[in-house]
Amino acid sequence: MVETDLLVKTSEKVNGFLGGEMEFYNGLWHLEKRRDVKVLTSSGLYVSWSLDLSVTYEMTIENHKAINQAEVFLLPEELLVFIGELIRHPIFFPTRYSQQLSTERGMYCLRITSHESPEHFAERLSDSLRTLE
Repeated sequence: MVETDLLVKTSEKVNGFLGGEMEFYNGLWHLEKRRDVKVLTSSGLYVSWSLDLSVTYEMTIENHKAINQAEVFLLPEELLVFIGELIRHPIFFPTRYSQQLSTERGMYCLRITSHESPEHFAERLSDSLRTLE
């Protein structure tokens, strides 16, 4: 029961950081969200983009840590701002951290994996996304 309460509280904290609803299925906590972005084109028109954000984490038995994963779609002009904020964030990267960058549908897709508390992962990710607003 105590472990279940801890999992629910962790999920609620992650929800608070990312502004979405975590769902539990297949042994993982999942959050799927869309980020709406309005971009001014060179011709003076605005184009609206709907960019995906996917976050999952799986709790481990190791000191309240989890295997966290995120898939963040970014416009080309957002990439350096987002990565710069990740690097400067006051919560340092854990020892086990990786990121991969690919181009999909004319946007960048940054896939991040870490082994740390879900709250730290969500806070760093949320703060970095907030700089794009």
